[in-house]
Amino acid sequence: MKLVTFAHFLPDVNGKRRSHLLSHKALSYYSFLLLFLMASIRVTAVRMPGVLGYASNINASDLYKYTNEQRKLKGLSELNLDPDLTKAASAKAEDMFKNNYWAHVSPSGIEPWYFFSEVNYDYSTAGENLAKNFNESKSVVKAWMDSPTHRDNLLNPNYNDIGFAVVNGTLDGYQTTLVVQFFGKRRTPVPVEKVEIGGLKVQRSDSSLLESQIGEKLSAVDTSKKEEFPLIDIYFFTKTISLILAGFVFALFMIDFWYSSRKGIVKLNGHTLAHIFLLMLAIVSIGFVIVPGRVL
Repeated sequence: MKLVTFAHFLPDVNGKRRSHLLSHKALSYYSFLLLFLMASIRVTAVRMPGVLGYASNINASDLYKYTNEQRKLKGLSELNLDPDLTKAASAKAEDMFKNNYWAHVSPSGIEPWYFFSEVNYDYSTAGENLAKNFNESKSVVKAWMDSPTHRDNLLNPNYNDIGFAVVNGTLDGYQTTLVVQFFGKRRTPVPVEKVEIGGLKVQRSDSSLLESQIGEKLSAVDTSKKEEFPLIDIYFFTKTISLILAGFVFALFMIDFWYSSRKGIVKLNGHTLAHIFLLMLAIVSIGFVIVPGRVL
């Protein structure tokens, strides 16, 4: 077995060829290694979702705060956190995990409004925003604001109520966090009393409701704490691998360029350019093979 020595990093002066580590054979090995790595990530995530997945620090309280902040910036009224919409959003998130889909309409044709009716939320207008694979609450709201259709929902002046679900689970083989945001306006407004706890406004129709009961309603909004997070954040892992490989290849080319300039070696040809292009494309692809942060 041949050991890699410093000479393998340097071009061949006599043969006017690139270094052994930048040869066509070596570049092909790198490409196969990347393909194997991507396949391994996929298989590991599917068979052992507790090992590889998306780790996040999202909570419904922050989502609610950032949502209302955006509305206030546009001169709109704050939305009330509605317990019924929260239950409906949680049911939608659980249904997506149970039936392995991420869409407004389930494979069996169930629309979001079905979950509204299940909690007896009789609406005159309603909306839904979805998100997955994000790391923090602010990024979720920013992504919604960056999308015209989601922004229209978030800034709709016709809505009075809002409900959130933040649920961890396994979707398409990956452990991830789903965020469901339901908006609505009741046909017949329910007399409510606003209660503020820790800066978070909620509704209650019974003025005798104890603070402990309100706390239970707030904790029900965020169910992510009931789940286990993956041991390795798949996005961080793939990004790190991509940077290491890209840095390694870049360093090889810098050494090659520096040494070739000193020795007057000319080695550029079409085959080399093609291999370089394919390798760099593979390196970039692994960084985006699992794109974090998607909204729907």
